[in-house]
Amino acid sequence: MADNAKVVLTSLSSLINELRLQHANLQARCNELQAQLDAKQSEIEQRDKKIEELTNELAQSNVRYKNLQISQRAELETQQLQENKERFAKLVREIDKCITLLNE
Repeated sequence: MADNAKVVLTSLSSLINELRLQHANLQARCNELQAQLDAKQSEIEQRDKKIEELTNELAQSNVRYKNLQISQRAELETQQLQENKERFAKLVREIDKCITLLNE
């Protein structure tokens, strides 16, 4: 019976050592996965910052574009106003010529 207990103890000791080894391997794998997770989270944070920067840049570009459109419209309106003034002045001169001819 003593031999039987010794065999059981040896078997249990061997099992405990094997479980410790498996635990150490699993712990190392867990540490690797945690490091990978940390790296991916850092990468995600960097991408989120880049997205935020690009979003802000896009918003600023949209504002500049709208301002440019407004200024171009105003410039066209000013140009059209000047053309209308010149056309009106030309018509007034022609009317003045006609009045002058009628008065002669």
